[in-house]
Amino acid sequence: MKRGYPTKTPYLKHDILVSCYGFKMVDGILKIPIASNGRGFKPTYYDIPLNKYTKEILSNPAVTVRSFTLTANNTVSICYSKEIAEIDCTTIAGVDRNLTNLTVGNTEKIEQYDLSKAVDIAENTRSVVRSFKRNDVRIRKKLAGKYGQRRDNRVKQLLHHVSKQIVTTAKQEKTAIAFEKLTHIRRMYQKGNYQDKDCRSRLNSWPFAEVKTQITYKAQWEGVPIIQLSTSQTRGTSQLCPQCGKRLQGDRLRKRELYCQECNKWQDRDVVAAMNIARKGAEVFQRSKGVVSEAMKGNPTTPVILRVDATKLSQMTRQNHPTHGAILQIFLVL
Repeated sequence: MKRGYPTKTPYLKHDILVSCYGFKMVDGILKIPIASNGRGFKPTYYDIPLNKYTKEILSNPAVTVRSFTLTANNTVSICYSKEIAEIDCTTIAGVDRNLTNLTVGNTEKIEQYDLSKAVDIAENTRSVVRSFKRNDVRIRKKLAGKYGQRRDNRVKQLLHHVSKQIVTTAKQEKTAIAFEKLTHIRRMYQKGNYQDKDCRSRLNSWPFAEVKTQITYKAQWEGVPIIQLSTSQTRGTSQLCPQCGKRLQGDRLRKRELYCQECNKWQDRDVVAAMNIARKGAEVFQRSKGVVSEAMKGNPTTPVILRVDATKLSQMTRQNHPTHGAILQIFLVL
């Protein structure tokens, strides 16, 4: 309104019922008021039985039910929240997001999570969509949307397993998580810079924002601090040696490894980026806490790289959503 743009009337494509007043949870049953006989009379409720998992989650005394959403597709979403005390962290772990892996750690410990399965899912989906020969744009659009939704569901489920492992490890080891800023990363594809169409399609299907979203809200639910670095703070994280600070040199034969002339050794560029992000995140975290420490360079030991494969895909009927607290989605047949 301040900019002078006319506002549009909000609308929904499907009918839904959202309410945070009047409903009750009694013996594992969601009771929704639908009618009242007048003042002084008890209202009439519509009962929706909840499954065992939902009742187990809501039975926690620290959980407070905020609202519910009932859709025309016979689904119910229950929004609940709880008070979280932030963990007093002792170390910082940097997260380097790549197309085929996710590298998390610092100078003491590094873990690499394999995400090549997500790349294969996206490539298979593109191959299937390209094979459509029907000369009807409406049918092709409908089929492409169907397979695109299937791809998103499989990739999100894969990322859920990885993000859960990262947050669980961070909570156990009392480690804060630092992220670099990857805004406009897809603009790396430009015409004339020796990149083909496949590189553009791989960049467009790279779910780097979804990884950050899942890790962020799961970490907030567990009380793990999240540190967001700016573009200037993370510039050149994969090109500088985390031990001596010298610029690393590359080699065509070793695409993912860089050489440090000062340290006289080869290093994986993803590991280098994660350690540099962790170091930058530690500086920001100490400033926010008001801690004064001596700046030191050097790492006497080489961190152990732990490679973790993502778990197998399986069908899930509940999923989390990045909002305040958490959203528990239950599919019911009314």
